Amino acid sequence: MKIETERLIITEFDESTAESVHLNSLDKDVRTFVPDEVFETLEEARNVIRNLMQSYDDPSGPFVYPILLSENNENIGYVQAVSLNNGVWEIGYHIAKDHTRSGYSTESANAFIPVIMKRLGIFELCGICRADNVASRRVLEKCGFVLQETVNRYYHDERHDVCNYSYCLTT
Repeated sequence: MKIETERLIITEFDESTAESVHLNSLDKDVRTFVPDEVFETLEEARNVIRNLMQSYDDPSGPFVYPILLSENNENIGYVQAVSLNNGVWEIGYHIAKDHTRSGYSTESANAFIPVIMKRLGIFELCGICRADNVASRRVLEKCGFVLQETVNRYYHDERHDVCNYSYCLTT
């Protein structure tokens, strides 16, 4: 897969991205909102990348792709589609702290959504985030996701108010 936008390239992982994946995973927002995506060591990041590379050929995914800056190929984050085991797919994304507030999450998600939905043969995608993750909620809404409900439930082993969004293709 290779998707290009005006400022970004979304492509497949290779092991050369391990250091940037490791460093990008250590910021406060990742630790707060997606603690299962923190890689404390370079070797841990390298192992995860190897597994993600193997999943590209598996129809059940997950499908996780690095986001690179077009100008210098710097890895600044990722965008993903993950199966929730009930036929529903969830979008996810993260941009490294040094590159937030630049519209990169929205730009990458808007480019990724139609491509991944076509690849998966689906017409609906969900977005799930903590209610206090205002930045993620704004990205989902800018991309056309509609808030379905906010519920208090376990999210990464702790109780939180969680927002469930959906995005549907119109035919």
